[in-house]
Amino acid sequence: MLETASEERFQYTLPFEPVNRARLHSLRAIRLAERAAERQGIGRFADDRRQAQIAARHALGRVMEELKARGALAERTPLAAHAVRAVELQLPDSWLPWVVSR
Repeated sequence: MLETASEERFQYTLPFEPVNRARLHSLRAIRLAERAAERQGIGRFADDRRQAQIAARHALGRVMEELKARGALAERTPLAAHAVRAVELQLPDSWLPWVVSR
């Protein structure tokens, strides 16, 4: 039987090469500069927009759960139809499986 988590299996890779600290610091500085550049102009609103989309998805999910709890979805009431249509209009199609189970 092959023991995939054995010491012998991983020992052949040791010793690891030492960390190139100068390159690590350079890469970190580049990453920080890129993040700062992304936050300029319209990019400064990206995080807020993302958080608002997440909050909207959760709110619409709560609406759908409430409609399911009331039995409105099973009855195909106009209220349920409007709620489902609101969900479809506000979210991309790729999000629908997580928000509305059809």
